[in-house]
Amino acid sequence: MWMDFWYACQGDNMLRKSMLTLAFLILLSLAPYTFGSVNAQSGFDPNAQTQMLLYDEARTVYLGNLARRDNGIPPLRWNRQLTHAARWFSWDSTENQPPGFCGHQDSQGQWPVDRAFIFGYLGAAGAENAFCGYVTPEYAVQGWMNSTGHRANLLDPNSREIGLGYYLNGDGRGYVTQDFGIDPVYAPIVIDNEAISTTIPDVNLYIFDRSNGGGFTGLGPATQMMVSNNAQFIGAVWEPYTANKNWTLVSGNGWREVFVKTRDKFNRTLTVSDTIYLGDNIPLNELGAAQMSTTHSKVILNELNGGALPQVQFSLGWLADDTYETFNNWWGNGERINDVAAWGGTAYRLYPGNGESFAWVYDTTFIKDMPLVAYFRLKVNDNSSSSEVARISVEGGGMEYGPLSLRGIDFVSSNQYQEFPLDFTFNSNPDNVFLIFKFWRSGGADLYIDAVSIFTLPQPVTSPQIWSVPGNNYRGQGIWVRYTNGSQFSDLSEANFVQIPIQIFGDVPDTYWAWQYIERLYTAGITGGCSTSPLNYCPDDTVTRAQMAVFLLKGVHGSSYSPPPVGSGTGFADVPTTYWAAPWIKQLAAEGITGGCGGGNFCPDTPVTRAQMAVFLLKSKHGVSYVPPAASGVFADVPVGYWADKWIEQLAAEGITGGCGGGNYCPDTPVTRAQMAVFLVKTFNLP
Repeated sequence: MWMDFWYACQGDNMLRKSMLTLAFLILLSLAPYTFGSVNAQSGFDPNAQTQMLLYDEARTVYLGNLARRDNGIPPLRWNRQLTHAARWFSWDSTENQPPGFCGHQDSQGQWPVDRAFIFGYLGAAGAENAFCGYVTPEYAVQGWMNSTGHRANLLDPNSREIGLGYYLNGDGRGYVTQDFGIDPVYAPIVIDNEAISTTIPDVNLYIFDRSNGGGFTGLGPATQMMVSNNAQFIGAVWEPYTANKNWTLVSGNGWREVFVKTRDKFNRTLTVSDTIYLGDNIPLNELGAAQMSTTHSKVILNELNGGALPQVQFSLGWLADDTYETFNNWWGNGERINDVAAWGGTAYRLYPGNGESFAWVYDTTFIKDMPLVAYFRLKVNDNSSSSEVARISVEGGGMEYGPLSLRGIDFVSSNQYQEFPLDFTFNSNPDNVFLIFKFWRSGGADLYIDAVSIFTLPQPVTSPQIWSVPGNNYRGQGIWVRYTNGSQFSDLSEANFVQIPIQIFGDVPDTYWAWQYIERLYTAGITGGCSTSPLNYCPDDTVTRAQMAVFLLKGVHGSSYSPPPVGSGTGFADVPTTYWAAPWIKQLAAEGITGGCGGGNFCPDTPVTRAQMAVFLLKSKHGVSYVPPAASGVFADVPVGYWADKWIEQLAAEGITGGCGGGNYCPDTPVTRAQMAVFLVKTFNLP
């Protein structure tokens, strides 16, 4: 798909009080696209922002929305990922570009569309405004509105979310960046044009409808909505959807959050929210990421219970329907009919009289290279035939799945919808970009095509259950659940209790490979992180032997454990009694878990290797007298006879490690804090 984007940039010479407008039109291809790599850790943390500049960002969002409303255009929702991209670019433009730089390509050769994707925005983005110098929010919005290109960006009715990035260094040099986006699966709510605060509880809500497009992952236009001051929607009732609604916040002072749930004709729901501060004295130190929209890669599902069906499948309302614009009857007799028993109220009837009938519905943007299950919802008006009456198949990137031949007697009843599952994968193939669901009527009965719902492969039911959302873009969609035992399956239903994993550490997002283990370690009280302001874990830092002593003893004795006073000596020449971990090191030796590193020393600041960790963990778990069975040569880089061979192999046998990849263990590699979290959680079975 080709799209036009304005990249617009204004330079400001505060001494001359004059503007230099540099606007140019660029034609970009968004898909397929090869994205580069911006290193978000290269000297700048986009999560961090000064209180003054954070306030400037919030004010600029609000003032820009006032300009949009003055021109009859909906307000924009402040977005976290777009803000991170904008902040990074403002920093990069100031610190890594020549003085006087005014443009949109960063020092790593990337453009706005690249940065939005790299910083986690998974909708469509690329439009960007910039001020090449620090200016106030009022000045920035006024300047953009007075420039044709910037004004077009700011007033684009297709945009729904916005990111703002202010940067100002100690030399007075700065940059302001404004990025725009739209995500087809997200329909925001905006309170009072994204004002930071209000002194009265009566506010106006702008509630976006679901956007057009999105293919089989998209949601249909909202038909109903409910609004609430609580996430459980207690006391809320369904009402007809409307974009503008007056609302009353909970009285008192403090942050207030308003929740909106919409649903379409297929009963697919979407829940969104926005926040505003109610009161006179807004606590600016509390302003930040919590006020921005965001995306999540995982959800927690509670109270899952399939009864006698031990497996579960999930879907974000993925659906192909007869009303989709890509549905087509290619040959034979067919017509769309109203049918109260059909999802959405319509079905497509293929009927005899002109040879076989054939229809299909397709998408080009659906999830690729992931095994899934398509449930074809069909009915026939006569189920008496033992011969074929219909066929169904899936074509995914040129690979055919099926066809599945259906006899009349395969339908339990006449004139009753029934679902037929078919496994498939939408394979990546540049020569065939289509996912097609195909339907044939081949017998004497009428075939009614209602819809095709798409689910993940079955997995064992656990509750709570963490689901890694395909595409990593969960934005409040209702989650469909279906239970199965492999041959039987339940009707679909919507999960009632969905939670978003809360990111505890600023440097451990839920996309990080070990995030779950790190947060379990924190919840168990074994770690408090590596810094408190901000709260970080430093997952890629190595673990020293001193830190290991603390981790192990808390794992053995519990989070509240404190070792005895160190007394007059630690027993190690290189660990004075004043050393921060002296009591822990002495106690670790007292329990027989360590004898030091040799020569009467402990080597407290030396990183722990993976081989050493195997010994420490198993002694902590099984006791100091434990000796593992002889080694047999499991890992290619741990030959029989290596000093820790049997300890390493036993650690693997107990499921605590799978090695470092490629059939190796990497015994002499230092242990990182992320790896330590995994080791400890698995060894001590931490909740």
